Amino acid sequence: MPGLARLLLSPPSCRDVGTLRRAVEGKTVLITGASFGIGEATARLFAEAGAEVLLLARTEEKLRAVAEGIRAAGGRAHVYPLDLSRPGDVAPLIEEVERLHPRIDVVVSNAGKSIRRPALQSLERRDLERSLAVNLTGPAALVLALLPCMVGQGGGQIVNVSTVSAKAPAAPRWASYQGSKAGFDLWLRSVAAEVRGRGVRVSSVYMPLVRTRMSAAGGLYRRAPALTPREAAEVIAGAVVRPRDRVAPWWLAGQELAALLLPDLIDRVLGGLEDRERRRERGHSA
Repeated sequence: MPGLARLLLSPPSCRDVGTLRRAVEGKTVLITGASFGIGEATARLFAEAGAEVLLLARTEEKLRAVAEGIRAAGGRAHVYPLDLSRPGDVAPLIEEVERLHPRIDVVVSNAGKSIRRPALQSLERRDLERSLAVNLTGPAALVLALLPCMVGQGGGQIVNVSTVSAKAPAAPRWASYQGSKAGFDLWLRSVAAEVRGRGVRVSSVYMPLVRTRMSAAGGLYRRAPALTPREAAEVIAGAVVRPRDRVAPWWLAGQELAALLLPDLIDRVLGGLEDRERRRERGHSA
């Protein structure tokens, strides 16, 4: 990654597999959204460092391909198909996972769904309903199902792979995505205050843009600087090697402060960008 892009994009990370190995070798790491992108890269990295990885995602065939690749490289991986958009399926699956793996040391809550669409066009597509299920209620059900085991075993760590978009300001066309990601972020940070004294550490990782299948949809960010999935996995590794409550690019605090101090100005700027995009769309359809 070029130096300027690395300065703008990279939260603290751990790029040394040996350092990660000292933190996770022999431990069990559960990863959601493990079939593609950040989740797949995280599974491969942690398995390379000696962790036993539990792979959760909807696409069983792709999960099995990821697991086979990990095993071929000498790692340990297990496949557990799960659709987080169906929160009622979470508890029975976690019961099976805990029966086979009584101790789960790290949970990487990575699965998510990104949708960019005007709110008035999203109703018939059920954007808000789907986003809430995958980005909020599903991950929350997973955490609630896992917490008794983690508290009972004396502790563990939950790493939430969030996004800089979960923080202010609110951007046009991102209502479903931002709202659901911010909702889970706030919910989990509230839970963190309850379980910290019982040995469970929660780390929120606010990722900048990552070049994945999800971010490539629509081509909006084709030319924007972005982390690779491996680089994003190294950020997650850093949150495990040096546990902290918040992991973010250096500039995110400034973004939040600007949204707090200059809300009217930022709203006008974002509104102007939305007006320009609507005019361009009308021009294309004319």
